Amino acid sequence: MAAHEAYSLFEPGSYRRLLSYWVVTFLIVLAVSLISDPGIQRAMFLVDTLLHILLYSILSFIPMVFFRCRKTTFLLAISMAPLGYLLENIHAVITGDPFNAITVLANNAGVLAGIATGFIVRLKSHYKREGNQ
Repeated sequence: MAAHEAYSLFEPGSYRRLLSYWVVTFLIVLAVSLISDPGIQRAMFLVDTLLHILLYSILSFIPMVFFRCRKTTFLLAISMAPLGYLLENIHAVITGDPFNAITVLANNAGVLAGIATGFIVRLKSHYKREGNQ
């Protein structure tokens, strides 16, 4: 088994690209989580919520397609939910803003959306490989 087969469900070399997308998304989540201006968050409430859903869906989707081992993929993807809770608590401590449960729910909705999408991609990839054999 080649090294790329142990990681990515896709073509060789895609695992590096997926990993770089995950790292960039994680850095964006960190930056967005530490914004201390509540006026921006209130003015752009819907945009902020949708941004959290999108970012956390990416953070949970990439592990779902990055590794072949189902247990590893699911554990890494589901670990994004407590990460969102932790970052929201850190945001409340650093900025003094109150804890925002809607943001945590948006993070968890994004995690579930990413896992569901990753599961569908894994299934399609599995049946495509079976059809080629």
